[in-house]
Amino acid sequence: MENQEKKSCLCSVDNYMVLACSGACDLGQITDLVARKLRDNDVRKMNCLAVVGAEIKPSIEVFKTKNILMLDGCPVDCGKKILDKAGFANYIYLRLTDLGYKKGETPVTSENVNAVYEKACLM
Repeated sequence: MENQEKKSCLCSVDNYMVLACSGACDLGQITDLVARKLRDNDVRKMNCLAVVGAEIKPSIEVFKTKNILMLDGCPVDCGKKILDKAGFANYIYLRLTDLGYKKGETPVTSENVNAVYEKACLM
């Protein structure tokens, strides 16, 4: 689905959320930048994964009603593990290493951020 089509189909951006691992490595930084770009372009609302990790129950219950895209950088799957532990069952998952990026070897460039952003827009 083209990004413009998806944007026009959203009844409310709030129904479409993105969470990012935002880890300390290069891939974590890319997930964070992609999530912010999705937010800035009104594709998805960015929310804080730490809210789920901190077990803030009211927020978790609201999050569970949303269409969530979880962006993880590497196979450690921190974001996925946090969501699974909190009982999330229905979310979209994108791991950057599955796209061929390598942890510790991927420069944080606009080209890499844009390439991941384009994939994320299709989800």
